[in-house]
Amino acid sequence: MQNEIEHDVISGKKVPQLYLNEDYVLTGIHRGTVNVKSGEFTLKGVLQGSLNMQSNDVAKIEGDQQGSVAILQNSTVVVTGAINGSTFVQKGSTLIIESGAKLAGSLTNNGTVILRGVFGGVRNGNGDFIIEGKGYIVKPIIKNGAFYYNF
Repeated sequence: MQNEIEHDVISGKKVPQLYLNEDYVLTGIHRGTVNVKSGEFTLKGVLQGSLNMQSNDVAKIEGDQQGSVAILQNSTVVVTGAINGSTFVQKGSTLIIESGAKLAGSLTNNGTVILRGVFGGVRNGNGDFIIEGKGYIVKPIIKNGAFYYNF
């Protein structure tokens, strides 16, 4: 039996999580968690919440992801926009940061990450991290023990 959290609490209010079982394009601003069970997900707007890829499909982040991303079950996420949050890549899954795209936040990589854009954050895990083309890693600036990244 699978337990599913049915809501997030945003500004003190319960907000239902979005569960997707078919292709879906998100435009505008969405606040709360998006769970992709099946189908292709495309973010063209802003997602202020978690994105959980639980299918064997592809997600395209063309807009701005402001929250954590979990890439599970042999999924692929292709970023031409930005991820601003912690990202987890499960074994067998792939994250592609295209040229001009950004990943800002901690990265736990147990799958494959292909960096053609820019990454800034703490990185751990035992997956493959491949830098291609003009891809690069931003070095942190450390002030009073805190890490800052300038993109």
